[in-house]
Amino acid sequence: MKVVIVTQAVDRDDPNLGAFYHWFRLLADRVDSLVIITGRAGLTDFPPHVSVLTFPKHEGVLGRIRRLWKFWTHCATHFASADAIFFHQIPEFVLAASPFLLGRRESASLWYAHGAVSWRLRLAERLVDMVFTSSEAGFRIPSKKVIYLGQAINTDLFKPVTKQRTDVRGEKPLRMISVGRISPVKQYETIIAACAILREASIMPWTLTIVGGPLTPADRVYAEKLRSLVREKGLEDRISFEGPRPYSAVPALLGACDMFLNCSRTGSLDKAVLEAMACGLTVITSNEGYRPILPPGYFLESIRPEALADRITTLAEEKRPNLALREIVVRDHALGPTIDRMARFLIPSQERGYVYPSVV
Repeated sequence: MKVVIVTQAVDRDDPNLGAFYHWFRLLADRVDSLVIITGRAGLTDFPPHVSVLTFPKHEGVLGRIRRLWKFWTHCATHFASADAIFFHQIPEFVLAASPFLLGRRESASLWYAHGAVSWRLRLAERLVDMVFTSSEAGFRIPSKKVIYLGQAINTDLFKPVTKQRTDVRGEKPLRMISVGRISPVKQYETIIAACAILREASIMPWTLTIVGGPLTPADRVYAEKLRSLVREKGLEDRISFEGPRPYSAVPALLGACDMFLNCSRTGSLDKAVLEAMACGLTVITSNEGYRPILPPGYFLESIRPEALADRITTLAEEKRPNLALREIVVRDHALGPTIDRMARFLIPSQERGYVYPSVV
């Protein structure tokens, strides 16, 4: 059984895409041969039957042509002999590979979990046999091809830790954290404004750690505006920007905190929130994708600084770890069972007699 995966990056320490290395590693355990065609390869530890082939970026028009030609070369070499082709998250990859998908015998599938819908996504949906997604919020095109799987969170990496902390005055500070790309859609300015309200109220000691970095020029402009906002409100001693961190470092960062804040407008199940839940943190999110799965007290209806500050104050003394929130992740979004379900569609077990063990 041979499976081909097409993805942006394979790197277990990538700040944004490191989680998916663990997906591919588990899929590798279920096949005879796995070929990963990727834009970038970093730190990996795959077994010998896994091949990683790259089509790196190049500058200029000729560079883009070289990249596309390299991509097509990999597709021409491996698609015809594959039993399944799996495109991860990027519909443009499906379109680029379309000449090699026509008249195929193997199945082709796309994982997509984001609220945005583009004409490229609509066309990609027509070219594949299956679309995997995390929830109804993650794929918003009506289609009989959609399969809902959950978000595949590694609950062995992301788990509660015992922690007791006090500040220099003997008080226990509330340590808040937010993890993710620095982008306007994340609405970090709302979080910072809520923190300014908390400081004015002087209700409790607290800190906020923001982990992540900008990806685009517009994101970089936004990130600088956020730093200026922190300075303007005199919060430099309470709010720290840690920048992007290796994915392997995120569990420890979460484990050192109490509360996770997320004001994202992506509309899909942001995996960072689920990772925080798996660690037993209190979470507060305004992301619509979480409305159906979170108890009401953790979902923020009004994306206003005053509402967020009030919710932080209400939940500050909540007992942690919050095992009820972790149980939601273990039950519906754990890595092993999610990949098991995906594998059963990618690689029908009756063809080879595989039995897929459930790994949490």
